[in-house]
Amino acid sequence: MNFNAIKETEAAPGATGESAYEEKVLSEFEFRLIRDYIHDYCGIFFEDAKIQTLAMRLSSRMTVLDIGSFSEYYNYLKFHPRGGDETAELIPRLTNNETYFFREINQISLLVARLKEKIKNEGIVNFKILSCGCSSGEEAYTLAIMLEEAKIYDRCKIDITGVDIDGKILRKANSAEFTAYSLRSTSRETADRYFLRDGEKYLLDERIRKRVRFMHGNMVDQHLFRMFKDVDAILCRNVFIYFSDSAICRTVESFYDALADDGCLLLGHSESLARITDIFITERHKNTMIYVKSGT
Repeated sequence: MNFNAIKETEAAPGATGESAYEEKVLSEFEFRLIRDYIHDYCGIFFEDAKIQTLAMRLSSRMTVLDIGSFSEYYNYLKFHPRGGDETAELIPRLTNNETYFFREINQISLLVARLKEKIKNEGIVNFKILSCGCSSGEEAYTLAIMLEEAKIYDRCKIDITGVDIDGKILRKANSAEFTAYSLRSTSRETADRYFLRDGEKYLLDERIRKRVRFMHGNMVDQHLFRMFKDVDAILCRNVFIYFSDSAICRTVESFYDALADDGCLLLGHSESLARITDIFITERHKNTMIYVKSGT
């Protein structure tokens, strides 16, 4: 039994009610100014055809700030003393933050199997894993649950770190409080074992919560990943769908440097590096695939 019956009655998170705001006209010049500012800041890129989408996303913030034109809003982002704070408010509104427990589970099952094989071959080892673009933490916590189920924590130390640019969503991740919507692909047995229901909230078991730490970080900042070395796996799933090819290339170069020689990279099923870089090669498995370093 799962939570499908519940999910149909719940609104998806992240709805902003943008249609309630007055629509403003975004000129092509203003679009490129703001589009390029966002891209340079965090890698998110809006194609020319997405001009109305960007206008809608910006309008709600302009209404809050009582800003009447997109040019004025750009100047606020770029030059106002609180422009950095406003950028932090804006960026999360440009993506949908869609995540839930046990999403695209075949990949994580494969990762757990790889770690078990490494333990078998090398004995007790320490593992380092990054969940990049971790949002509210469901992916990182899913991995921690599956490692607990596989009893891997009994045999080695595992450091799981979730990284996201959105400080508010990281506070939610740290709270480890979820709704049935986040558990819609979770079996009733697993939910009963690892969550305590408190009204409409599902509180993650403390022993799983302690398995994951979260940190604020911008993935296009190459300095961020210099603190990570010999990482065994990086999960960056359904993030690059928002990035330009150049931002993806820069980011995966940072991933390459951070990963151990036998480490692996997990992307979303709709994402590919094939036409972007050859520093990673595809390793195909039944029902899923991962990326491994080429030339190692």
